[in-house]
Amino acid sequence: MNQLLLASSVRTHSGLVALQQRSSAHLRHAWAERNDETGVDEAVTKMIWLAVGIGVAVAATGFFTTVYTAARGNVPTPVAPLP
Repeated sequence: MNQLLLASSVRTHSGLVALQQRSSAHLRHAWAERNDETGVDEAVTKMIWLAVGIGVAVAATGFFTTVYTAARGNVPTPVAPLP
């Protein structure tokens, strides 16, 4: 490896390591804030997420049922071969 590539490789690696350390620090901070639920009624929050999950499940079921029905309509009826 020549001197130009070595220097750029070291700088790139150092930058990526610094970025990873900063992002992991932000992730740990966000996780700590998420776990601190002082003042939030947990039952209401759970019910809202449950309603969102049910809504997504109903929408996904409707979408897949529609796609399946359209695909099933495009398949020709099998015909027995002539003897």
